[in-house]
Amino acid sequence: MMMKLLSIVDLALIAINIFNAFVLFAHLHPVESPLKKLLLVRMQQMVSGVHSTRYGVVFVQLFLDRLLDIEKEVARHDIVDFTPPTKSVMDTLLTPYKPFISVESTGLSRVPSNTPHLFVSNHSLYGIEMPLLLNELYQNRDVFPRGLADHLHFATLNGPIVRAFGGVDGTKENVDALMEKGESVLVYPGGGHEVLKHSSVPRYELMWKQRVGFARCAIKHGYPILPCACVGTEDMFESVCDIPTGYKGIVIPISVTSPSKVQKVYFWFGEPIETKQYNGEYARDDYAKEVRDKTKMAIEYGIKELKVKQASDPERYTVDQYKSKIRSKFCSSSVSVAVSDDEHSLKED
Repeated sequence: MMMKLLSIVDLALIAINIFNAFVLFAHLHPVESPLKKLLLVRMQQMVSGVHSTRYGVVFVQLFLDRLLDIEKEVARHDIVDFTPPTKSVMDTLLTPYKPFISVESTGLSRVPSNTPHLFVSNHSLYGIEMPLLLNELYQNRDVFPRGLADHLHFATLNGPIVRAFGGVDGTKENVDALMEKGESVLVYPGGGHEVLKHSSVPRYELMWKQRVGFARCAIKHGYPILPCACVGTEDMFESVCDIPTGYKGIVIPISVTSPSKVQKVYFWFGEPIETKQYNGEYARDDYAKEVRDKTKMAIEYGIKELKVKQASDPERYTVDQYKSKIRSKFCSSSVSVAVSDDEHSLKED
């Protein structure tokens, strides 16, 4: 009888502990984080160690995966219900960029504002260009694509910032949820490898390997792909060294810059690449590779076009932009003074 009572009490205590731990981790550690399950398993070991029956241990183990499933469902609900910031708020969020980095875009007219697309782009060193790209599309075409982010973003202080800009964990389930709702989506197939690019890799080189995940998602939902390219940010930095992380060959590049290297960021938007002709057969490797290769070719063309534009731009560097503004203002003031003097002379005559 006593053992039965202990078992009942034990199960009740475990249920309370599980609930409290779930709430705690839901707030302190987002489900997208790769550390989430590891921490929950550790918590399970600690909880199991203070209870008297093996039933309690089994109870906790069975509930771990279910708890994660529930939280993922809640997270997907939040993802779909996301409301972007107003245009004025979005513009204000980018205030720190404005004194240093200007933006110039080519092909914005090719971006439809009434049809959801999968925007696919090259990622630049440190990912500086992403909020600029979102703002450019939002302010000029009234399009706010939801960016797909790596799991690791949500294990750091960067997580809330990514969410504020509409970023979501780049899982297939989340992409399905967004596309089923008809949201535009932004993906960088190069991911962390392009953001943390090794110094030996040429600037703006695509590091996609054989990835076809984005192509499968587009085919599955019949989404047209809109290829995008970016040039400018990687020219601002000079590499000092690369610190190996031991994780998937990724390094942490250490770079330096100077006021004379800060410059304009250029965006290019290509013609949409249709996928409806594949009739949703996303599992076919030949279709996925074909779409990937078409997209890659378009983005590489866009990068080349932007490099040509960049090389011929007399106001490429921020220093030159400020020089031009000062010169223009000074000349304008000089002309005004000269005109005023001429008018005064005529009156005297």
